Amino acid sequence: MLGNSIGDMVKCWEAMNNNLRLQLGNIRASFQKSFYEVEHAHVSPFYGYLRGSVSRAALRRIAEELLRVDYVGTNRQICGCTLRTSYGLPCACELGRYRVGGIPIPIDVVHVHWRKLTMEVELEVGEDDGSEVDMTSAMDELWRRFRSLDVIGKRALRSRVCELAYPTMTTLCPPPEKIKTKGEVKKKGKKPADYDVYRDPLYHEYVDKASQSSQMQSQPSQTSKKIKLSKKQPQFILQFPNHIRSYIEDVVNVESDGNCGFRVIASLHGYGEDGWPMVHRELGLEIIDKDRSTLYDKLFSNRLSAVRESLMIKSFGSHPPEKWMSLPDMGYLIANRYNVVLVCLGNPCITFFPMTSSHSPNVSIYCIGFVNHNHWVQVNMKEGFPLPPVTLDWKKFRSHIATTWMLGFAGRMQH
Repeated sequence: MLGNSIGDMVKCWEAMNNNLRLQLGNIRASFQKSFYEVEHAHVSPFYGYLRGSVSRAALRRIAEELLRVDYVGTNRQICGCTLRTSYGLPCACELGRYRVGGIPIPIDVVHVHWRKLTMEVELEVGEDDGSEVDMTSAMDELWRRFRSLDVIGKRALRSRVCELAYPTMTTLCPPPEKIKTKGEVKKKGKKPADYDVYRDPLYHEYVDKASQSSQMQSQPSQTSKKIKLSKKQPQFILQFPNHIRSYIEDVVNVESDGNCGFRVIASLHGYGEDGWPMVHRELGLEIIDKDRSTLYDKLFSNRLSAVRESLMIKSFGSHPPEKWMSLPDMGYLIANRYNVVLVCLGNPCITFFPMTSSHSPNVSIYCIGFVNHNHWVQVNMKEGFPLPPVTLDWKKFRSHIATTWMLGFAGRMQH
């Protein structure tokens, strides 16, 4: 905060005041997230009374504790009730009773500490004149707005009000039956009922098509060079371990300008190779994410500032080696930020799973390769290829629910 030891009282006060303002802003932002953002793990009606009224940190602890219900049940002795006595949150045996009874978690069982989502000072008894909790004018305005809307607007407003009025209910529904999207229509002008080939392209498809067209017109030699390099010359594939080469379908090269690693991730994520500055920015935001600050403090320890500094760039040109993408540090950030499985083929071969989320069967797998001792390339693999082992730090610092990644990919990792 102070920077050095030669500042006067005014400079020291300003430095500390600015730091406190920043902390207060982050706290208020976390309160707003708890009010308006719902994580996927908490969309169940089981959390209906808690959503928007309890901090997301408390909901995460409850979700982790819910995993213990399968072997704890409602037995107090086995449970130990640590979460109840230490945090004032429902423990596994309590959650087991609610689950057996088929009722949502009552808000009263959560300590008031987790329900105070504001920085405002509470009024003392006797000071409240009732005006702070009077909703008459707000309800009248809501009715006026409802009457002035068309039928579409009324349905949208009603849906939002119902979320508040009936928190234990959900508007989620199962996905529709899968539609055939492959193949062509045999007879011109005849559209089978179960085909979806007559749709308008999505926005990102327009952008991708325009970007590819522009690249082909402006850099025809570079594009043809990439195809020739990835399809005809095997020097990259020969640098990977023997047992994995049969699973490689293609190796796609990117520009060697010190940003190759971020270029590969940008391409895999759908930004296009030239979207690497966006990856830089998003990984920079990831490492300062308050929700994961404790994780990265433990993971990077005294290297945290160096890792953060390596993501700060001042231009979009070439960069020195200290700004290049390095593993395993960037591997953790990429897997956590984009919730993907990152596989690195090199020396050694490593797999990075997300560290704070649970296993997803439809997760994307980003495979990259390290070649020539200084260059990253995109590696396209065959379906079901075997996965290398994870790092020891992942096993040491990952959250409890992240263990499901190892279980979900156990067969491919053993193979």
